[in-house]
Amino acid sequence: MASVKVAVRVRPFNNREKNLESALVVRMCQNQVILDQNPSDKVANLGDKGKPHNFTFDHAYWSHDPGDANFVAQAQVDQDLGQDVVKNAFDGYNVCVFAYGQTGSGKTYTMMGSEGDRGLIPRICETMFERMTAGKEEGTSYRTEVSYLEIYNERVKDLLKKNSTHNLKVREHPSQGPYVQDLSKHLVVEYRDILRLMDQGNDLRTTAA
Repeated sequence: MASVKVAVRVRPFNNREKNLESALVVRMCQNQVILDQNPSDKVANLGDKGKPHNFTFDHAYWSHDPGDANFVAQAQVDQDLGQDVVKNAFDGYNVCVFAYGQTGSGKTYTMMGSEGDRGLIPRICETMFERMTAGKEEGTSYRTEVSYLEIYNERVKDLLKKNSTHNLKVREHPSQGPYVQDLSKHLVVEYRDILRLMDQGNDLRTTAA
């Protein structure tokens, strides 16, 4: 199994793109992403630039049109990516889910989702606590702590500490690796504790265009 998996997800047009009558230039075929030329580009002799460009990833999720038969919902993303994270964590590996994309590309929706359509993080946490409940019945003990930080303009802020500013320092531990100095840790004993802390941290996030 590869140590890193890369998945690409295409979201629906937002209102601005609909108002601009933007052209859809992305297609997906299994795990391939195909970028077509924008039909509004009226440049002659484009050569190779006018041809479709194919890119292959571990997963390619078509989430552009909820009415499409190939539409990929949150549950499928969790099944493909989130469940592996939980399994590997319980197997003793460090795990990470990292969302990358420009503002408005759908990172928060995929990672957090909405109240009625949860994203990766709440689904992973719920599965994790289900596994821990089963483990406790077999005599295993667990200690689970949560931290929530924001990196904005290369400055770090603790989102679970009131009146925190972007002044935390990233340090390097000789054996444990990078860590954030003075980042608070909060003990959680059930899934609802994590939801409460996420709501608390989200209220302190920086939002900007």
